[in-house]
Amino acid sequence: VALALGGSFVARGFAGDAEHLSGLIKVAIRHKGFALIDVLQPCVVFNHKNTYAWYRERVYKLEESGYNPNDKLAAFEKALEWGERIPIGVIYKEDRATFEEQLPALSKGPLVGQDIDPRQVEGLLEEFL
Repeated sequence: VALALGGSFVARGFAGDAEHLSGLIKVAIRHKGFALIDVLQPCVVFNHKNTYAWYRERVYKLEESGYNPNDKLAAFEKALEWGERIPIGVIYKEDRATFEEQLPALSKGPLVGQDIDPRQVEGLLEEFL
């Protein structure tokens, strides 16, 4: 769903591989924009089929398969891959301008830190008075 809605960073990790998962989290935090990580974490109480052993047999790391996370069509295919093989890693990543970077008013930094010329505001106020 995140891919279809235009998410710029989508990944999947496995709780049974904490080192790989923590690496994904670091990459997601550094990503400029919204980042979503689907974490596979088996329920040890109620789900006796999809156990840690079941996932360990099936998960494989996308980084080791030569996968390109910039290809959106391939990302849709990988996101739907489930069963005998389950991919973990960065499924899709697109570097693009964030919302704040697209606003000219914020090019000099946050508005709270910018000097305001009262003469610019006077014209706006006169329109409403």
